[in-house]
Amino acid sequence: MAPSAPSLPPLHLAAVRMSEADYVAVNFRLWQARPATRRNHWLLGAAVLLLTVSIGLDVWEHGRIETWSTLLFLGVAVAYGALRVGLVRYQLRRGYARNPAAQAPTDYTLAADALRGQSADGRFATPWARLKRAVWVGPHWLLLYPTELACYYLDVRRLQAPATAAEVAQFLDQQQLSQQRL
Repeated sequence: MAPSAPSLPPLHLAAVRMSEADYVAVNFRLWQARPATRRNHWLLGAAVLLLTVSIGLDVWEHGRIETWSTLLFLGVAVAYGALRVGLVRYQLRRGYARNPAAQAPTDYTLAADALRGQSADGRFATPWARLKRAVWVGPHWLLLYPTELACYYLDVRRLQAPATAAEVAQFLDQQQLSQQRL
């Protein structure tokens, strides 16, 4: 039987507080990584390319634009792309304003039996078996998901020394929690 890896001591993250800018950046990156969003971007890009080629061929054949509706559709596609990004960012800012839990400082402890947290609202403990997955967003944010629609936002910059993000990743491996990087 292979020897088991030594257990890491609990890891502490003190006073984790998410700013509006961080909340928007992290969640916008998650939105961009979704397959439906990537598919939509691909389809929109293909439509813009085809409409542009159509306008170019029209100008090449006739010396001017003959079908103005194609130009109108191209304008609508470009406006939709720009407005969609702005609307998503706006909705994320509204979501942050309505989520006081993300704004309040929370102390987290990654203990052998559970993820523990404490804030002004109280204490909680989520056993590792209840966490579905972990997502690393950029170099600083770790999202731990107890459900598909909710997560704990951990800022690894708030790790108490001498702990490192690599130790957190190793700890999650020991808990057999799947990890993804965005």
